Amino acid sequence: MEKISFILHGKIRGKKSVKESLNVRFSADYEVRFYETAYPRHAEKLTDLALSDGCDFLIAVGGDGTLNEMVNGYLKAGGAEKFKTKLGVLPFGTGNDFARGIGIYRNIDQLWDLIELNQPRMLDAGSMQFRLPDGSINLRYFDNIADLGIGGDVVVRVNGVHLRKKILGGKLTFFLSILITFLTYKHKKITVSWEGFKWEGTVLSLVVANGQYFGSGLGIAPEAKLDDGMFEVVIFANLSIMDYLRNYSKLRRAEKIDHPEVFYHRTNQLLVETDGNLIIVEADGEIEGKAPIVYTCLPGALKFLVP
Repeated sequence: MEKISFILHGKIRGKKSVKESLNVRFSADYEVRFYETAYPRHAEKLTDLALSDGCDFLIAVGGDGTLNEMVNGYLKAGGAEKFKTKLGVLPFGTGNDFARGIGIYRNIDQLWDLIELNQPRMLDAGSMQFRLPDGSINLRYFDNIADLGIGGDVVVRVNGVHLRKKILGGKLTFFLSILITFLTYKHKKITVSWEGFKWEGTVLSLVVANGQYFGSGLGIAPEAKLDDGMFEVVIFANLSIMDYLRNYSKLRRAEKIDHPEVFYHRTNQLLVETDGNLIIVEADGEIEGKAPIVYTCLPGALKFLVP
């Protein structure tokens, strides 16, 4: 009997009911195991444990952050046995942007169909090498989008308003958090470079995109593809809050913004440097560290269940 391991965020709404529903749906045909998170980054350790236990399917039940931790645990795990494991997600988070980009919903029947069909696609991941606050070098992975600038500040604000997220929902929480952050945010001076290219200036945000969406449904990178071995790099330079509001509907529709301070590029690796000021680095809704950063695309790194 094949084994399904669920990496379950310990604070999702209706957790008991979700576990019962998954058990009812899958336990007759699969061996089902749950690994429940209890603290930040716990999903990474649980992923390593689930892989050691020999799972055939590894499913994140939570939001973009839970999936990010599972991906980090998977890519850091040793041993060839992990390559038989297929990854998946059942979205229960605030943003669920990776799931949105690949057409996955909070639907157990859809998950059943994907597992039964068992025809995963090889999706890209991204790596980022950067400095921690103590100056040491760290390596992290992301499945969807990494960014620096206002995005990191917004994530800090969103992660601190759990009650409002429950009342307002993900989209409105992110929208209001962006507007509030604009009031105090100061544009950052950075240099972006790769072979044959260099850009220097002040930015509202720099986005390194494997997927199209972030911020609970903002289509920031309309031409990003999860399996082409490339990032879409989006530079939002000297933009104001009014520029953002004027183009908000385009972001919701995942359309390119025609503005002299918005630039779209494609590359598989880039270096981001700063003028020495602290810039928060964010990936898949998780705060990571500070620049300088080297981003690298990892083609076909994730064997993922996709509709």
